[in-house]
Amino acid sequence: MHNAIDEEELMRIKSTEFQPGGFYHIYNHAAQGMLLFRDSDDYQKCLSLMQTHLSSPDYSMVTFCLMPNHYHFFLRQNGECPAYVIMNKIWFSYSKYYNLKYGGKGSIFAGKTQHKHVDKDIYLLRLSAYIHQNPVSAGLTVTPEQWEWSNYREWVGLRDSLLCDQSICRSYYSDESSYKELMDEIADNKQLKDYLLD
Repeated sequence: MHNAIDEEELMRIKSTEFQPGGFYHIYNHAAQGMLLFRDSDDYQKCLSLMQTHLSSPDYSMVTFCLMPNHYHFFLRQNGECPAYVIMNKIWFSYSKYYNLKYGGKGSIFAGKTQHKHVDKDIYLLRLSAYIHQNPVSAGLTVTPEQWEWSNYREWVGLRDSLLCDQSICRSYYSDESSYKELMDEIADNKQLKDYLLD
């Protein structure tokens, strides 16, 4: 039995861990045996919440991927409001939607939200590729562009949306082809996950 939903429980961290200009990898998994997204409407609901809450100039989305049982957000905090505040709003709202739709109670996550401060360019460069590679690594698609629920298509110029800061993409990759080359390079790199998440 899960405890009652508590917005503060979603991410218990010190606000001083989040600073203006900082890049943060934020991720979490669904509670054991659950799917975080069961159908396309669930994915669309989450995307709608992301667009609503991340439209502020206080945040820039670098990379994201919504997977059936977990998610990855990689963003930059531009303003003073800590990134965890906006994450709480998104996932608290999504949890209420999910429980109402599926008749559940309490937290839909296995534990508190995880986060890492990204302070090295090499980490930033590889992290985006790792996040976009998730559907391929999980056997859900053959190529990352086939997965609708990430912003890989934005990175390579196949789609436009508010959930991708192109200025950040192009500051590290001068064009779409250079990013595709990196994706091909790491496609079979089984050590990449351990390197990024340890």
